[in-house]
Amino acid sequence: MSSAERDPAHAGLDVLILVSSDPRYDSRSSKYLHSLLDAGFDARLVGISSDGEEEIGETLVRLPMAHVSGKKFFLQFYQRAIPEMRRSRAKIIIAGDLFSLLPAVANKRRYSSKSTLPTKNGSSVKLIYDSKELYEHLPSLKTKRSSFMFWNLVEKISIKYVDHVLTVNKSIADILETKWRKPTTVIMNVPDVKRAPAFGERSLNKVTLAFSGGFQGGRGLCNLIRLLTLLPERYELKLIGDGKLRGELEEFTAALNLSGRVHFIGKLRNSEVIDELSKATLGIYLMENSGLCHYLALPNKLFQFISAGLPVIVPNFPEMAGIVSKFQIGEIVDPENLSDTAEKILEMTSHEEHYQDLVGNCNRAAGVLNWQVEKEKFLALINSLI
Repeated sequence: MSSAERDPAHAGLDVLILVSSDPRYDSRSSKYLHSLLDAGFDARLVGISSDGEEEIGETLVRLPMAHVSGKKFFLQFYQRAIPEMRRSRAKIIIAGDLFSLLPAVANKRRYSSKSTLPTKNGSSVKLIYDSKELYEHLPSLKTKRSSFMFWNLVEKISIKYVDHVLTVNKSIADILETKWRKPTTVIMNVPDVKRAPAFGERSLNKVTLAFSGGFQGGRGLCNLIRLLTLLPERYELKLIGDGKLRGELEEFTAALNLSGRVHFIGKLRNSEVIDELSKATLGIYLMENSGLCHYLALPNKLFQFISAGLPVIVPNFPEMAGIVSKFQIGEIVDPENLSDTAEKILEMTSHEEHYQDLVGNCNRAAGVLNWQVEKEKFLALINSLI
């Protein structure tokens, strides 16, 4: 039975989380859901099904989508998501990204105006906007003027219905709070692990650099591959993820005669990523400085590296560099200066004692930079709004 035909399993949720992605690969929304359920809240996560299989559960709904993109994708997403939200009738709605904000606003307006579902303190439905990025500076939007103008207008119109904003670091929080004049809480995008996984002895006789994430423009993926030409044969690269650039990256790898040293692992589920990373030697992220969205980024990949016990190489951008400097877990580089980056990689992996010191620092950092700490802030916010 499709979600359009069924009766709701139950109505009147405490919290509904809506994302325009597949929840199986969206670690942040999944952490929200499980934290809420563990704390005794009645919660549900609604997203899309990237494999076309419908999944309707008490706590998780994955909506199958036709293979369309752009405006057609979002129109279809809204047509599926809005009825699902109406059946759920939540007291708190979390719009997990800019692209899920419109249906969240529509749902809030529908029930708040009629006062059909007051919260315990008598107020109307609350809306939390999880602005994980500075969307107005997102490179993929800025290159398409019509899309850029449309989504900026969506955000500008929708923000007046938002009660609270979440984001991933203080730099972005300061900008958003000044811009929107809305209370803003930082919830870092850290893994839901208490300690680094056990891993076998890592031999520096063979060094594997690891990247995890979508194969998108601006992430320095060609530079990662090119970097191997400056390193000895014993250095390899593991690319965990997928995306529209995969074919181009494979061709680029072959053109440099590096196919035997670059390994495309494919897209993994959230629960599998850190275990796969722990088999590598170093984590590396050479994001390009293509605007504030990238310059102020603090991606979950960095924290996954740390949780996997991997010393890291990151660009000299303030948020990422701040974490690396504070915990002494790796090197900060100019992402465009590959020769200097190669030299620093060689320094990190040429002396066993130095490398093991970095690994130890990663394990200590993982005890602080994990979801067990961040979720307390998240649950405190939910309790204050419900």
